Amino acid sequence: MGDVSAELRRLLDYFIGLEIDREAVSGYERTYFHGKWERVAMDFHVLFLQKDADDYENSAYDLRNTLKAFTSRASIGPLFDLVEFFVRHKGCSAELKSELASAFIMAKSAYRIVDGQIIAIGVAEQGAAFEAALADAEASGAEAARKHLTAAGLALRNADWAGSVRESIHAVEAMALRLAPDASVLGPALIALERRGRLHGGLKNAFNSLYGYTSDEKGVRHALVLGNEARVDEADALFMLGACASFVSYLIARGTQEGDRTQGGDR
Repeated sequence: MGDVSAELRRLLDYFIGLEIDREAVSGYERTYFHGKWERVAMDFHVLFLQKDADDYENSAYDLRNTLKAFTSRASIGPLFDLVEFFVRHKGCSAELKSELASAFIMAKSAYRIVDGQIIAIGVAEQGAAFEAALADAEASGAEAARKHLTAAGLALRNADWAGSVRESIHAVEAMALRLAPDASVLGPALIALERRGRLHGGLKNAFNSLYGYTSDEKGVRHALVLGNEARVDEADALFMLGACASFVSYLIARGTQEGDRTQGGDR
């Protein structure tokens, strides 16, 4: 967390270089861009580097050198901004976007690219739970839970520990309310799931306690009312992200089992 390994920098530079090689056109005296990457290169010069458009030169060689220097020296914030620039730009190929995402996995980074933005996931075990929950939520159509998990990872990247904890528990709440739509908040939803035999009482009590913690700790669940005074730190946020991601996957699995049994006549 908060760092970029030499391996991640190497892979980002490599994959960006491959894209430039694919898009560059060889001229009589220089290599240049024609087509989509002509706009990508100009947008990088004007919008990302914030330089005057009149100073732009269509040179693949110069751009490659600029990007190589940038990826090797930039601090984590500007470097991640650069990656997001390429991931979000419509002129960049799907291949580049996929390869940039794979770089974070290959380098065993504490971050991942999700929905065009870089979010924090923590150590390998927490990351595995988080990525599994995102995949489960997408496959089951649990969009609200997925959005809250993604927002928790983004808040974690930005060192907004209270915000990350808040979004993590909201992901669980969104999933529980999806399975128990008659409830309005997490507590009653978990009680309803326990009564239906779809949730162990110990797990219900554990997450009721976590929900109570986010309600009692100043500024966590009600940050807009109480301000940013929550006494939570990175360790709390990382734990909550991993725990809530795992519980979201658990609830999705329980909901799927219930649906299968209902269709089979097991009521």
